[in-house]
Amino acid sequence: MNSKFWKTVDPPVRNLYKMDDIQVPGPAGDIRCKLYVPKKTDKLLPALAYFHGGGVCLLSPDDYHGQSSVLSEEADCIVLAPAYRLAPEHPCPAALDDCYAVMRYLQEKGNEIGVDQQRVAIAGDSGGGYLTCAVTHKAKREGTPQPILQIPIYPVVDVGCETRSRLEQDTFLQTDVVKYTVGELYAKGNILDPIVSPLREKDFTCLAPAYIITAEFDPLRDEGEIYAHKLRAAGVRTFYHCYENMYHGFFSFGALFDVARLANQHVAGALREAFRNAQVLQQIERKPNKANSADAKSRAAD
Repeated sequence: MNSKFWKTVDPPVRNLYKMDDIQVPGPAGDIRCKLYVPKKTDKLLPALAYFHGGGVCLLSPDDYHGQSSVLSEEADCIVLAPAYRLAPEHPCPAALDDCYAVMRYLQEKGNEIGVDQQRVAIAGDSGGGYLTCAVTHKAKREGTPQPILQIPIYPVVDVGCETRSRLEQDTFLQTDVVKYTVGELYAKGNILDPIVSPLREKDFTCLAPAYIITAEFDPLRDEGEIYAHKLRAAGVRTFYHCYENMYHGFFSFGALFDVARLANQHVAGALREAFRNAQVLQQIERKPNKANSADAKSRAAD
């Protein structure tokens, strides 16, 4: 897995209103982020924080330039993709803390870049899928708002597991690679820690609604499905889909496969629905209750 290959399979960059690099405050200094704004508007737009893959030790948001622009245009949202700190120079929890900080920036100060702070979603693939899951658990521990939607794409959620897919599938990704990159370089061997392996968390209640994607010929397939079951069992609204005849990494191969472009459209559709539902909820909350207003007027007249 290298940057040159990833840029080769990345879909063509869309013609957006703005694509720029910005700095977002983080726990260890500013975090460089790539910003994608789909259109010029006076209204605040919803936002997606996208965490790139690469086993938490490789790649950068620059390698996802085309894909980020696609999601921005098709979901009609601002996309913010952080260059979070990578292992082994920055082991766990550096990447997690950076991604959490970016989500919190969008929720607290996103209006500075045109974001509706009440409509923030998060997503990521592979190692970024792990970060997506881990950020929701961290938000719960910290007592801060959940994103309105989490989209883990073939996430690493249990580094040391030995599921059937881990034992049988090795197309494009091997279990040994997962254990070395995430388990050794990032986690320093602490693979049973729920901060590293979110599937080992004890409590899955009150997490963000989830849209989870896996691939049939991916060693991470089964743990993604198990994660979806855990969320559902805890009462979290969860959609799960395994793409047949696909393998790890396919979601980013928009330059090669129709199914990759279709999967991006599916994710964009899920985002649009979540953003629309959140906007309706905002309007309901802002609308004065007529019965209460009439009662208040009656009391004032008395």
